[in-house]
Amino acid sequence: MDFSDCLADDSFGPIVVGCRDNFDFTVRFEQIFLSIVPNCLYIACSFACLAVLVRRPSIIEAQLARWLKLLLAITYSALQLAILIHGVRGGASTLFAASAAISLTSSLSIVSLSSLEHSRSPRPSVLLCSYLLLTLLFDIVQTRTLWLSSFESRGLNSARMYTSATAIKAILLVLEAQNKTKWLTPSTVSKEDLGPEGMSSIFGLSSYTWLNKLFFMGYKKILAVDDLITLDQHISSEVLQERLLRHWNTPGNAFVRRRFRLAATLARTLLVPLLLPVAPRIALTAFKFCQPFLIAAVLQYLNQPEDKLGIPPGKNVGYGLISAAILVYTGIAVSTAFYWYFHERALCMARGALVGAVYHKTTTAYHSSDSAALTLMSTDIERIRQGFLNIHELWANAIEVAIASWLLERQLGGVAIIPPLAIVLVCILCSGYINTYTSRRQKTWMGKIERRVALTADTISNIKPLKLSGLTRPIETLIQHMRVDELATASKFRTVYVTAMVFGYVPAALSPVVMFAVTARTLDVSTIFVSISYLLLLTDPLTYLFINAPHFISALACIGRIQKFLERESRVDRRVAVNIDPKSGESSPTATSAPRSSMEQTKPLVKIKNGSFGWESGNFCLKNMNIEVPAGALTLVVGPVASGKSTLCKALLGEVPLSNAHVVMDQKTAVLPIGYCDQSPSLSNTSIRNNITAFTGSLDEKRYHEVLAATMLLPDLKSLPLGDKTKIGSNGVTLSGGQRQRVSIARALYLNSSFYIFDDILSGLDADTSEQLFRRVFGKNGILRRRNATVILCTTAAQYLPSADHIIVLGGDAVDAAQGTYLELRTSNEYIGGLVISSAGIQHSEKSVTEYTVDEHHGATKDECKRPDPADLLPVTSSHVNDRERMMGSYMVYRHYLASLGRRSIAAFIIFGLGWGFFYNWATVWLKYWSSDLSSGNPSRTNSFYIGLYGLFQSSYLLSLLFCYMVCYRTMVATSGARLHKAALSTMFRAPLRYFASTDIGVTTNLFSQDMTLVDNELPVALTNVVMDIFNAIGMACVIASSSPFLVIGYPFIFAALYIIQKFYLRTSRQLRLLDLEAKGPLYTHFIDTMRGIMTFRAFGWISEGTSLNHRLLDRSQRAYYLLAMVQRWLGFALQIVVAVIATIVVVLATQLRSGTALTGASLLTLMTFGDILNFIIRWFTQLETSIGAINRLKSFSEKVESEHKDGEDFVPPQEWPEAGHIAIKGISASYRSSEEKASRNTPLALNNLNVVIQPGEKVAICGRSGSGKSSTLLLLLRLLEPESGSSGHVSIDDIPLRKISRDDLRERIISIPQDPIFVPGECFQFQLDPWDISTEDQCRDALETVQLWYIIADRGGLKGIFHAESLSHGQRQLFSLARAILRRRVRAQRNGYGPQTSLAAAGGGILLLDEVSSSVDQHTDREMQRLIHTEFRGYTVLMVSHRLEMVMNFDTVIVMENGAVIEAGKPNALMDTPGSRLKELWKAVNRD
Repeated sequence: MDFSDCLADDSFGPIVVGCRDNFDFTVRFEQIFLSIVPNCLYIACSFACLAVLVRRPSIIEAQLARWLKLLLAITYSALQLAILIHGVRGGASTLFAASAAISLTSSLSIVSLSSLEHSRSPRPSVLLCSYLLLTLLFDIVQTRTLWLSSFESRGLNSARMYTSATAIKAILLVLEAQNKTKWLTPSTVSKEDLGPEGMSSIFGLSSYTWLNKLFFMGYKKILAVDDLITLDQHISSEVLQERLLRHWNTPGNAFVRRRFRLAATLARTLLVPLLLPVAPRIALTAFKFCQPFLIAAVLQYLNQPEDKLGIPPGKNVGYGLISAAILVYTGIAVSTAFYWYFHERALCMARGALVGAVYHKTTTAYHSSDSAALTLMSTDIERIRQGFLNIHELWANAIEVAIASWLLERQLGGVAIIPPLAIVLVCILCSGYINTYTSRRQKTWMGKIERRVALTADTISNIKPLKLSGLTRPIETLIQHMRVDELATASKFRTVYVTAMVFGYVPAALSPVVMFAVTARTLDVSTIFVSISYLLLLTDPLTYLFINAPHFISALACIGRIQKFLERESRVDRRVAVNIDPKSGESSPTATSAPRSSMEQTKPLVKIKNGSFGWESGNFCLKNMNIEVPAGALTLVVGPVASGKSTLCKALLGEVPLSNAHVVMDQKTAVLPIGYCDQSPSLSNTSIRNNITAFTGSLDEKRYHEVLAATMLLPDLKSLPLGDKTKIGSNGVTLSGGQRQRVSIARALYLNSSFYIFDDILSGLDADTSEQLFRRVFGKNGILRRRNATVILCTTAAQYLPSADHIIVLGGDAVDAAQGTYLELRTSNEYIGGLVISSAGIQHSEKSVTEYTVDEHHGATKDECKRPDPADLLPVTSSHVNDRERMMGSYMVYRHYLASLGRRSIAAFIIFGLGWGFFYNWATVWLKYWSSDLSSGNPSRTNSFYIGLYGLFQSSYLLSLLFCYMVCYRTMVATSGARLHKAALSTMFRAPLRYFASTDIGVTTNLFSQDMTLVDNELPVALTNVVMDIFNAIGMACVIASSSPFLVIGYPFIFAALYIIQKFYLRTSRQLRLLDLEAKGPLYTHFIDTMRGIMTFRAFGWISEGTSLNHRLLDRSQRAYYLLAMVQRWLGFALQIVVAVIATIVVVLATQLRSGTALTGASLLTLMTFGDILNFIIRWFTQLETSIGAINRLKSFSEKVESEHKDGEDFVPPQEWPEAGHIAIKGISASYRSSEEKASRNTPLALNNLNVVIQPGEKVAICGRSGSGKSSTLLLLLRLLEPESGSSGHVSIDDIPLRKISRDDLRERIISIPQDPIFVPGECFQFQLDPWDISTEDQCRDALETVQLWYIIADRGGLKGIFHAESLSHGQRQLFSLARAILRRRVRAQRNGYGPQTSLAAAGGGILLLDEVSSSVDQHTDREMQRLIHTEFRGYTVLMVSHRLEMVMNFDTVIVMENGAVIEAGKPNALMDTPGSRLKELWKAVNRD
């Protein structure tokens, strides 16, 4: 500027020389870089913003604020115009005129941009606020220069105008940064949709003040998921999943290496979010590299001597150093905040995309018992987040290493840089070799986690039949062994991780030693500390690279596992929709027509020609099928066991993976849902009403009550606590087998469909219920006849064949099929001709049935299907942690965790941790002594002495680090992981059935999946780091305080501030961690329900609704997940500000009080890492506090879930017990109610004053309608159903009261076969047959040969072959269960001293409980099973629940039950001859005259 008298102002500078105390920029530099460049950039960006804003609607109502901003912006523009005019008139230079003109243009842009941003953007303008803040700082510098350079009136007037403009800009900045929430127009956008994050300014985002409301709320109250901030649409899982799958399926993916296809797809999907952290990370690097320059400047300033009056030279320099410290450390805090804010958003979006993709693949793949998806969406995705958490550090650290190497070479010369780089190179090679093991060991580890979690989830789903079978001990042992093996495999991976991490610290430990050894002759105080600062900038990034490399490789391995899952074969629907022309268009099916004599008169709905279907390659279950299914008719599919009935049903649904033919369907039917009812119903843990009406929108009351009446559920609903609002537990655990099946039938009937497929649904129903349900659903006036629906019913109940319009007979050899009417097949088909069907059944089929009319369902009112009590069931248990512990935590949790670690491990860990903290900081102190000795002019020791001991100290801290990590990651993790898992597993197996009825399967599974992941990964890492960093920080604090004793005075205040920060933070973060874990429970439950019932989902057309529900549950879980990450970054920002304060205090004290150079150098050097260490301490401690929530949940689960085992149940009966098999049940009443329900509701009893005495060796059959108490009697004998507390009766076996016997022993001594066969996924046939490992291979083979299954097992690899449930039909699985019981009987007889030659009658007695074991087999197989039971268990007391009345006639005694009580008992023939006998009525219901 012309009025400046300084000639240096015309030069570029940047530092002015010869004026203004040499402490300013030149005017030319300021005008170019502080005015022209930022204004030009802003003008260019403002045009882009204006182009976007003009197309948006107005959403802000506040006009006063808008006009105030406009007034200030116009005033600012007027001042810029005045500055330009004043400068031009005064003969200002061309550069000044250009700067003023561009400033005027930018001010005019502010006017337009401010107006549009105010009214059309919910968030304060990011561009405008950034520009105003940055240029405000620049204007302050320029204003200072103007005042210092101006001595004439012209210059002073310019300075005054500049000052006024700067002040107005500051006020405008404050107004622009104001939150606009209160001014939103409700009709355009809601506050809830945007949330505080979407309304925050750039300053609120950088300082995380948008979280303040959440913090205050969490400090005062117990948080729920609904209290959390709503996430914006950019994190919506639906949007992310759609985008990821679109990129995944694009042809461009073919050019990506197959190994990294998913990683590349994810990068393309999240390209912008992944790039957003780059700019703040570059800024962070720049600020970090300002630290050594600041240290050099401070040490240079302190080395300058004072004048004779004791006044330090360059007082302004001291002030400038203070300002530089504020700028550098505040810049580090702000850039770090923005960096992690953008990166955490990207990670959260990656989770949403991947979980959504895994669910989508689950819905498109073939059904499988493999539960890999559950582990992928939990453990694997958590590992991906952990591995990608520092993904930007990979490139940033590489850049920092290069810059630091260059700076170090400038400082010490080229020779000095060679030794550190050589050490770095060696470490890179060693670490690279070690990391080659990372991916393989990671995959092995994840595979074992996947298998354990899958087995645990399957166990929880089948806990009732598992307990019935007495398999809890072997399965519990198996899962625990899998856990121990998993931890051993994890230890191998962690060894690689620890080794790589220690190699990461080697450059930082040994490089200074070697470097100083090479340059010992040229060292002085400044050189030592500045060189170490450069070396820290070189080695710290390398350390992070080495530490993060295993995590990154592990993340890639998990990405590969997910990619492998996504690349699985998708389900191919081979059904072809065509317009099938009728063979004869003259006739059409009607609901009341007589049975057809031929297929020629009907229009076929489905055709299969020369079709073969199978589940395994080269093994077709059905071959050369040629069948037609008539439209509007009832088609029954029959055949012997393993003839392919279920396979045919699934082929019609398009669910069979192997097929060489198409299933041709009528095109009108193909587009509609299919009412499919599986042989093993899959139900959700929700109310009966929700199970029936799921995903169907609003309730159709008429249709709903119609299906309730048709399925005879109304009497059952009256007996349930809340009627149709009663929650039924995981997979319907609280219902009987018949009730579960009827709920499944009702769900299919409620569906709006014209085509129904029922797979052996009548097998689990009693004779009376089966008969009435058949008439009401499939009969001539049944609900499906009235709908004119096409129905396929697979069944083993031969009595219903005459009622069929069409019959398909599958042969035992699975080749071809016979079809026709019953009358045609009775004479032409050997299988049909061999079935025993009474003439009454034929007559019944030909008569007009009037028992169930069209109007009968109208009698079903709302009050009949639900209890008068409108209260809902207790909410599903999501956490056993009480409210106080959720907010405040509990030291007892730490005590519980430490007790699981082992005392010796803890002692060793503390010793090595102390060694690490001491030696790490003592080396820095040693540098202080060395530099002080050098600066004395006459060193008392040689450099070799100092370098040698320095090397010893550095090596000692390295070894301490190695041993500390090895103790924690190998010993402590394995010990605590095994103990905590064993305690939780034991609690789960000993929990009563009502726990599983009231708790979602996903909630319990989450304990063994997500919580165990925290116990194995985050928790030990947090514990190790917090302890080691505390030891380290204590030493660092001492070193920093050594520069000035006055700093020690401030430590209590600093520690108090830290305590307040963590106290305030922890109350919220602790709750967020629990909410994060709990919100995943419903997500996992829905995932499991989808996997288990995927065929039903697809048949019903529920995939879209299931996906939408998954999106909602995922978004709900994302809220806690995302906010937990953000509050952790809030903490990091707060701690960085604390470090900035400490750094400023150190520089102030050093420059104003003239501290010692060596001590100040050591303090500033330590401050370079002290900020990170302090940040790490609080961060790791809060990570520990939040991760300890997993321990709290596990501890509360173990302590608060009531065990079914009671005190006094410790009697172990003799080995041969029960040898006689005498059973006495006297005066027992029992119910499934919890203690709360017993106190508050008058719920009907499951057993009501039951009195039964069964003699040794007696064969007893229990009959009765579904829900009459038959299965409850078996549960009572196995102690799965508890007698009422006020019941005075007792239950005994062989005169020993059952209340004294251990329940596990009781269930193992009694041989029981449940209605639902139980198997262990992924285990071999021998383990399935003998999980107790008590038999030989020959004995196993003999048992399988007895039930005629060995030839099938032999074809599948023999006893060592892996068992797949899909490879056996349901009937074959029941035969397998019988083989298991036979094997147990034989081994038990052998153990009791009976040899193989002993007759079965003399081979000892026992008790055999059977619950509908032959429900899914044909008549021939049923007779064979009964023959085996009577032969193999000749001396046993047999108690069998059966609905097949023709089979119970061979039993000694028949008990008929109703409403939980015995209504009659006696010999079957005698009861049949008794007038009014209930057994006789049941018989007549099936065989009507």
